[in-house]
Order: sequence, then structure tokens, then C-alpha cells
Amino acid sequence: MTSATLCRSTPLAFRPAESDMAKPVPRKLVCLETYWGDHRQRVFQRATVQPFFEGLATQLEPPLRIAHRFVESMEHLAAYTQRPDGIFWRDPESFDAPVYYLSFHGSPGTVHTALEKLGPEALCSAFADWGESYDNLVYFGACSVFAGRAGRRFAARFLKTSRCRAVLGYTTDIDWMESMLTDLLFLRRFYTDARPWRNLAAIHASVRKDFAPARRLGFTLYT
Repeated sequence: MTSATLCRSTPLAFRPAESDMAKPVPRKLVCLETYWGDHRQRVFQRATVQPFFEGLATQLEPPLRIAHRFVESMEHLAAYTQRPDGIFWRDPESFDAPVYYLSFHGSPGTVHTALEKLGPEALCSAFADWGESYDNLVYFGACSVFAGRAGRRFAARFLKTSRCRAVLGYTTDIDWMESMLTDLLFLRRFYTDARPWRNLAAIHASVRKDFAPARRLGFTLYT
């Protein structure tokens, strides 16, 4: 499989009605991120994706609402994501967010915080049954999460366990700025599309077509 291929997992039991697919998605994005400076013991380093998303928010009408939190351990991640007691499931404002963006270092099937590595078991557990109640996707803004056979196995397992509509991410070690521009382009087109769930594959393909770094970085969609 090349990075240009759109892969489809085993069909899920849950599928929204056609009328549901036509509804605009809520203008909400949840971002969970690691403290980048802590990986190299540089406490004054303040790199974060948050300002990029705040810039995107101002370009949309109505504006995109952004919830941003730093997460450094499996316990911390589960406190937000675990059904039914995680914060995201108890907070009515965050419950229907269509995109959950994970900004971490990465390797095949794994994300790396400043404190821990969260592998397939941990990630699938944290997002188990995530898409059962409403349409959403998980976006892995991290290096090489979908690289090779291990990455493809993880994508299939994550979709089956989470029941999300899709996962997105990269098959290579990514450049910060090139991947950020790829992400912003996809997200802008996703949130401005009248039927983003129906057009998800087309939106992904358009980003790869229009922005060469997206192809080089192996920007990949699994549904």
C-alpha cells in the first residue's frame, strides 16, 4: 500500500442516517498535546500547536471553538477520554466535538509524551467505543504513527475498537511546519464542507493533490 491509498477497514455496525450526514458539523476542535520542551529538558521552550488552531478559528464563520490541554500519561489521557466517566463525556460542551487532534511525538502505532510511550493497547483502550454515540474522528499529528505494517495494523485495530468514523495521520517522520500546514488545510476544508462525513475521502484527496508536502509526508486517511 502506498501513502496515497485510501484504506477502508471492516464496515462498522454503526452508520448514521443520510439526514444526519447532511448536518453541518459543530465548530469545535479538541487538542491534546505533549510538552515539547520537556523531551529535551528545555523548560523555556514553549512550542505548541495551539496558536495555529487559534489562527484557523478566526478564518471560520462561525468561529471554531478550541479546547486545548497538555497530556503526559495514560492516566491523564484516560481522565479525559475514557467512557463514560472521562471529562469529554461529562462536559456537554465537548461531547459533540467532531475532531480530536493528538499532538505528540510518534512511532508506528505509538505516541510519545514527555513521560511515557502510549502504544496500541493504551490508545485503543483510551478511545474504546468513542464513535458509538456520534460521528467523530481522531487526528494523529505525530511522526510515523501509520508507518509500515505495524502502523496499518494499528489503524485497523483503532477503528474497530473506537468505532470512530476515521483516523488520520502520517506514515513518515514529519516536518513540524509542513505537517501543520497540511493539518490546517484539511481542517479548514473539513469544517467548511456542507457534508464533511460524506466527502471525507474527497477532502483528504484534495489536500494531497493541492499540497505536495502532504504526499511526501504520507498524509493518510483510514475510514
